[in-house]
Amino acid sequence: MTPAITVVAQDPIGLGRTSAEPLFRRLAGENGPVELIRLPTRLTPRGSGELPPP
Repeated sequence: MTPAITVVAQDPIGLGRTSAEPLFRRLAGENGPVELIRLPTRLTPRGSGELPPP
């Protein structure tokens, strides 16, 4: 495609692991507060975000 699509790269394995850990703790009976977990992402600019819409 021209221009190439700009993407936000994520780690799907890390995302799954990070979301499963608190789930398993809850299933084991832990009752802690709600957690806000932020995972790193990476913007891969390839040009599509730089063009105005037609």
